[in-house]
Amino acid sequence: MGKGGLSEKVQEGMLSNSTALTQIAQQQAKNSQQLYGVTEPGLVTAEDMYQSLASGDPSAIMRAISPAAQQVTKSSEGAKKNILQNAPAGGEKNLALEMVDANKGSQIGSLASGAVANAPNALASLAGQGVGESISAAGTGIAGLGSANQGLGQLGQMQMQNKGAELGAIGSLAGDATGVATKGLM
Repeated sequence: MGKGGLSEKVQEGMLSNSTALTQIAQQQAKNSQQLYGVTEPGLVTAEDMYQSLASGDPSAIMRAISPAAQQVTKSSEGAKKNILQNAPAGGEKNLALEMVDANKGSQIGSLASGAVANAPNALASLAGQGVGESISAAGTGIAGLGSANQGLGQLGQMQMQNKGAELGAIGSLAGDATGVATKGLM
C-alpha cells in the first residue's frame, strides 16, 4: 500500500470518528431534552408546594404536614388510652392527659414551623437538580461536537498537506523538466 493509500485510510478513519462523535453529541442533546422533560413536571409540583409553604399559607402547611400530624395524633390517642386505662383517678391522671395534648400540639406546631422554615432551602435545592442533569447531558453533547470539529479540522489540515505535497512534487517535476530542457538548449 502506497503512501497515498495510507493517508486516505487515515482520513477516512478521522471522518468516521468525527461522524460518530457528532452522532453521540446529537444523542446527548436528545437525552438532555428527555431528562428535562421527565424531571420538569415533578419540579413544578414540588416548587408549587414549597412556594405555598414559604408563603405561610395555613391550608398549604396543614396539607404538607398532615401525614406526620396524623401519626402524632395516633400516638397521642394511644398514650391517652393507656393513661385512661392504667393511671389511678385524680389530678395526676388529668395532668398526664393534658400533657399528652400539650405535647401533641407542640409536635404539630414544630412540624408546621419546620415546613415553613425549610421551604426556601428546598426551593433552592430544586432549582439545581433537574436543570443540572439537563446541563450535564448538554455539556457531554457539546464536548462531543467539539471533538468532532477538532477531528474535522485535523482532517482538513491533512488534506491541505497532501495537496501541498502533490503540488510540490509537480513543481519539482516541472523544475526538473525545465532544467533538462535548458541543458538541452545549451
